[in-house]
Amino acid sequence: MEDRVEQDEPTQTTADGLTRLATSIVELLGEQAIDSRLGAKLLKRLEKEAKLVEESGPQPLNKTQKRSLRDALDGLEHAVRQVDANLLVSANAKLRSTDESSSKKAKTKG
Repeated sequence: MEDRVEQDEPTQTTADGLTRLATSIVELLGEQAIDSRLGAKLLKRLEKEAKLVEESGPQPLNKTQKRSLRDALDGLEHAVRQVDANLLVSANAKLRSTDESSSKKAKTKG
C-alpha cells in the first residue's frame, strides 16, 4: 500500500541528490561506518527513489543525469558486494585458523 501511495505522489528528490547520497554511502561503507546489510537496504530504497525521480521528479532527466545516477547506484551495489566479499574472506580465514589450531592440538594429543 505504501509503495502505491509513493508512486502516486511526485517526488521532490533530485537526481543530483540521489547521486550524492549514493556516493556518501559508498564512502561510509569504505570507512566501515555502516555495515553491508544497511548498505543493501539503502541501495534498495535509493533504487526505488531513482525510479520515482526518473518518472515524476521535479524536472525531466537528461542522458547525463540518468547515466550519473545509474553509475552512482552501480557503484553503491559494487561497494556493498565488495564489503560482503571481504567479510566472507575474513570469516573463511578465521575458520581455517581455527581448523589448523584444532588439527595441531589433535596431533599432539595422539
